[in-house]
Amino acid sequence: AADMLRPARVTPLWLSLRCATMATRPSFIARARDAGDARALLGSFLSARKFDACIEDAGMECVHVGDGVVTCTMQVSDALANNFGSLHGGAISTLVDVVGTLALLSKDPLRPGVSVEMNQSFCSSARVGERLRIQGSVLRYGRTLGFTEVRILVDQPAISGTVETQRSVDGALPAHSGAASARLVAVGRHTKAFTSKPEHTNYA
Repeated sequence: AADMLRPARVTPLWLSLRCATMATRPSFIARARDAGDARALLGSFLSARKFDACIEDAGMECVHVGDGVVTCTMQVSDALANNFGSLHGGAISTLVDVVGTLALLSKDPLRPGVSVEMNQSFCSSARVGERLRIQGSVLRYGRTLGFTEVRILVDQPAISGTVETQRSVDGALPAHSGAASARLVAVGRHTKAFTSKPEHTNYA
């Protein structure tokens, strides 16, 4: 009898619409595929509201897409921090995964690949509120495997009269050069296997 007197729960309209949008939103991989061009991913990063939604919620933006090179920016949010107020290692791993995949999509939007191996080196901390620059590059693009490197940096004001330029171990990706220096937070390598045939034969 008590259950019969209890008012029925009504889901607010805004929540119903948001849930419907989340359920139907395509992944960034699907959007690049459908557009046939990874440049369709420029601007705010939009996830399919799966695990990578954490970096969408942090406001990551893709600001540059080139041939095998992408650049994203993001501010370290409290939701991505560890107990010490710094960017969590799990968030760094997610950035290496996603931005490495973006770099591969810039070579061929139909070949995102599936992860085979991934590793990260944590070089310094990024505090909540600091602005990140995330640079992804394709180190090697083959018939069956793609090798990527992702560098996560915090730009810093340049010391008068000096310019700092960081490079990957093999010299493939200059981290920054210009009026400001950059603090390297982490560097990761992400290897992916391709499950589809390439649209071109320009391997590098």
